[in-house]
Amino acid sequence: MACGANPGSAVTPDYRAPFPFTGTLHSVTVDLSGDLIVDAESEMRMHMARQQPPHRADRTGVN
Repeated sequence: MACGANPGSAVTPDYRAPFPFTGTLHSVTVDLSGDLIVDAESEMRMHMARQQPPHRADRTGVN
């Protein structure tokens, strides 16, 4: 979660990212009530991105 900045791409071409918020946040409320939303496709992409490529021995044969 990011408060005061959007580290991702811009939501509109009207400004260039990261376009930090320069005001003052006096409070932030995070409401976690309600039903949990599960996005299985996004979770799979996240797990696939975290996988390490298989370890290969270098040319000397030393791991």
